[in-house]
Amino acid sequence: MTPYFHGAWSYGGIPRLSYHLAAAQASLGHEVHAVTTDVMDEHGRLAPRDYTVSGVEVRVYKNMSNLAAYHLQFFCPLGLGAERRTISGYDVVHIHGHRNLHNHRLAAMARQAGTLNVMQPNGTLVNIERRRGLKTVYDLLLGRSQVKGTDGFIAVSQIEKAQFVEMGVPEELIEVHPNGVAVEESADEVSFKKEFRIDSDYLLYLGKITPRKGVEHVISALPLLADESIIMVVAGNDMGYREVLERKARALGLASRVVFTGLLTGQMKAAAFREALYTVYAGRDEIFGLVPWESLLYGTPVIVADDSGCGEWVRKGKAGHVVPYASPESIARIVNQYDPDRERETVKRGAAFCRERLDWVKIAEDMISFYTRLLDDRASRKAGGVHG
Repeated sequence: MTPYFHGAWSYGGIPRLSYHLAAAQASLGHEVHAVTTDVMDEHGRLAPRDYTVSGVEVRVYKNMSNLAAYHLQFFCPLGLGAERRTISGYDVVHIHGHRNLHNHRLAAMARQAGTLNVMQPNGTLVNIERRRGLKTVYDLLLGRSQVKGTDGFIAVSQIEKAQFVEMGVPEELIEVHPNGVAVEESADEVSFKKEFRIDSDYLLYLGKITPRKGVEHVISALPLLADESIIMVVAGNDMGYREVLERKARALGLASRVVFTGLLTGQMKAAAFREALYTVYAGRDEIFGLVPWESLLYGTPVIVADDSGCGEWVRKGKAGHVVPYASPESIARIVNQYDPDRERETVKRGAAFCRERLDWVKIAEDMISFYTRLLDDRASRKAGGVHG
């Protein structure tokens, strides 16, 4: 259950990871359905219809307002009540993300039907970044009751698990399972540099353009680089913060050294990774971070912040450089000390760790084991209640 699924790539990581998990579970022989809304991006919608992708049966409900969904996370799918007919037939309802009416309604249906309800917030359980006042109101009205009625929680890092425990979630209801990583085959004949007329090395940021992503600190690192020809590429959909970054670049006299491309997908996204000097993903509260692992699989070294789960996993895999959040000096020092042989070995090690530990089929198998444990625990409690 997720308000954004296959095709809604402008919404960041959750559409990708929910799709890949569902597809991997289907490949293992399980019957998997996805219930989602018609969002695609700020202006585009998916067709409200039923279809199948990678063995997953998808049902798409039309939102009352596409703009409200994109800008305010106000997902109000019409006709969602029809899911009451099917939800009691599931073994598990897996909720991706938090604080939206789509997921809240489906979680309530699952509880009413007695169906196991598992939540994987992917960084959305805690109240951070934008619209914190609205999130507080939502939690008071709806969010806390949904959390209280959830049967199991999936954290993607130890840091996220600690956040759950601090919020009062019983530790025995939590398991840590990282997200998997999948990349498209890369065609060497597609050139990102040629497409965007770039003739120098560049640092790449790829993701949603929001305040917590730390892009401004990468811009601030540019004047500290020994090689003044290196530029920065900011690739991703604007969530209202691009103008701030453009002003900062102009104020530093760097407007010509910061290139905004908009959302990249498919082969152009692959080429952007492949041709970068470094991918820099140095934001705060980044609970896992798919982008650095994608970069490693395309052969490009990474610099990430130590603020949250992203740094935790990169350290675990000895897969890249981990720097303090909001430290342009640290970013610049790594770039200035660039050693192609050293980076080649780090990328090789990181890619091997990714293939071994972050494979979607392995993660799908682990997730099924978690579901089974929760179902067995529930059955044991019911049996104990009867005999008692």
